[in-house]
Amino acid sequence: MTSGNAAIRTVPVLLAALLCLLLLPSCENENTEPHIAEPKKQIALVLKTHNSDYWKTVRMGAEAAAKEFGVELSVGAPEQEEDVQGQIQLVNEAVNYKRAALVLAANDDQALAEAAGQAAERGMPVIAIDTEIDSLQVRSFIGIDNFEAGRKAGLKMASLVGNRGHIAVIGFKPSVRTTEQRERGVLDELAKHSQMKVVEQVECASDPAPCAGQIRRLLQQPVNGIVALHAVSSIEVIRAIGEMGLEGKVKAVTFDSTAENIESLQEGVIQATIIQNPFSMGYLGVKYAVEALEGKKVPAHFDTGTKVIDQDNMFWSDNQKLLFPFVK
Repeated sequence: MTSGNAAIRTVPVLLAALLCLLLLPSCENENTEPHIAEPKKQIALVLKTHNSDYWKTVRMGAEAAAKEFGVELSVGAPEQEEDVQGQIQLVNEAVNYKRAALVLAANDDQALAEAAGQAAERGMPVIAIDTEIDSLQVRSFIGIDNFEAGRKAGLKMASLVGNRGHIAVIGFKPSVRTTEQRERGVLDELAKHSQMKVVEQVECASDPAPCAGQIRRLLQQPVNGIVALHAVSSIEVIRAIGEMGLEGKVKAVTFDSTAENIESLQEGVIQATIIQNPFSMGYLGVKYAVEALEGKKVPAHFDTGTKVIDQDNMFWSDNQKLLFPFVK
C-alpha cells in the first residue's frame, strides 16, 4: 500500500508541473523582469516633392535602408518644389517632434540653411541629399556633380549635331544650385565648339503648363538641338517634339530616368538622357544618418554619379539596373 500511496501522491505533482509549463511565463520567478525592446530611432526624410518618379525612387531607397538598419522613417514633402516655406515648416516639425536625425533634399540651398542649422544645434545629424545646403553644420552631402552632369549633356549634344548648330537650353529657376551648375556645365562644353551657338536659355518651373508653352515657342524657331536639365522640362520636350512631328529633326538630350524618358529614347523621340542614382541617394542618406548617430565618421561628400544613356547602351545590364532599380 505504501508504494500505491506514493504513486497517488505523485499524480497531483506531475499535473501541477505540466500546468506550470503550459502557463509559462506566468510560472517564472516573480523577480524576473520582462525584456523591453528599446524604441527605434526616428529619422526624418524631407523631400522636394512627392509628385515625381525621381523622388519616389529616393524614398524607396531610404525605406530600404531604414528597414535594414532598424530605424523608423517619417517622410514629408511639399506639393511643389518651389514651396520653400513648406520645407522649412517640415524641418521645424522634425525638430519639434525630436527626430533623431534629418535627411534633407533642400528646395533652396540658402533658404534651408538656417532651418538645417537649427536642427543640427538640437543634436540632430543633418545629411543633405541631391542638393548641397549652404551650412557648415551639415554632416554629409550625397548627390551628383551637377557641373559635370551638365558638361556630359553638352558633350553629347555636340556629338549629336556634328559640333555645329543652334541649341536651346532649358533650366529650372536661377536660385536652385543644382540646375544653375548644370547650365554652367552645358554652356562651358558648348563654348568649346566654335560652330555651335546657344540661341536661348529659358527657366522652366515645375508647373507643366507654362513650361510646355515655352518649349513650343522654342521649337518653332530654327533650332538643331535642345537640352532639358530637369524632369519636368524633359517630359514637356518629349511631348512637344512628338506632337509637332520633330522626331529626329531636333536632337534632344534630357535628364533623369522617368518612364517618359525611357520610352521616348526607345522610340527615337529623344537621343539621350542623363540619369542619376536616386535610390542610392535615399539609401545612403539614411545609412549615413544612422552612422552619425552611432558616433561614426561619415564622408563629407559622396558622388553618386551620372551616366549618359542612349539607344546603344540602354539595354546594358548595368544600365538596366539604374533605369529599373526595383525589377528583380
